[in-house]
Amino acid sequence: MRLRLWIASLVLAALSARASAQTSSTGTAAPEAAKPASAVPASAEYQRVELPGGEGKPFPYTVEIPKDWQVREVEGMPGVWLGPAGVEPPNDPRLIYVRISLARVDNPEQVVTNIKASDAKQEAWSAPLVEVREVGGVKGVLVRMDSGAGEAARSTLALKLPLEAGGVDFMATAKRDEFEKLRPTYERVLLSVRRRS
Repeated sequence: MRLRLWIASLVLAALSARASAQTSSTGTAAPEAAKPASAVPASAEYQRVELPGGEGKPFPYTVEIPKDWQVREVEGMPGVWLGPAGVEPPNDPRLIYVRISLARVDNPEQVVTNIKASDAKQEAWSAPLVEVREVGGVKGVLVRMDSGAGEAARSTLALKLPLEAGGVDFMATAKRDEFEKLRPTYERVLLSVRRRS
């Protein structure tokens, strides 16, 4: 999971960086499923949680996760993982990875334009969904990236939001068939992100 998630992160970061350069605005091997994927029931209860920040400061965004999920930090891995209690990062498709990115997202429209342009020029991956998405009054980019074929087919859903000096990515990735089962949960969690008041 780490390599494919890392590759998807690099592609998204490069496209975001190019968007920043075009505006004057200031402003891991992919995880193999350790267990069969199962979506969280629609009736599951959710709770809003804070994410760990740096240097004693709270992280500027919060997120809703199912009550039986937890926020995990793993030594030697940057970022945090959101997922069911007892699930060990990074090898389970139910996990959602949150990482800081140096790529700016202060011009989400340009990021979307860049992703679409890159998608049209190459065949290694496709972005069947890429759009500006507002969550809690903050504009970001929601993108789905598909790669591979057959047994190697994978999908990644990412929400990219701005931070003061870059961006933050909320990312989930899985084999294509597992992805489709887990997508409602991924979307429920990603679209619940709100700026901390």
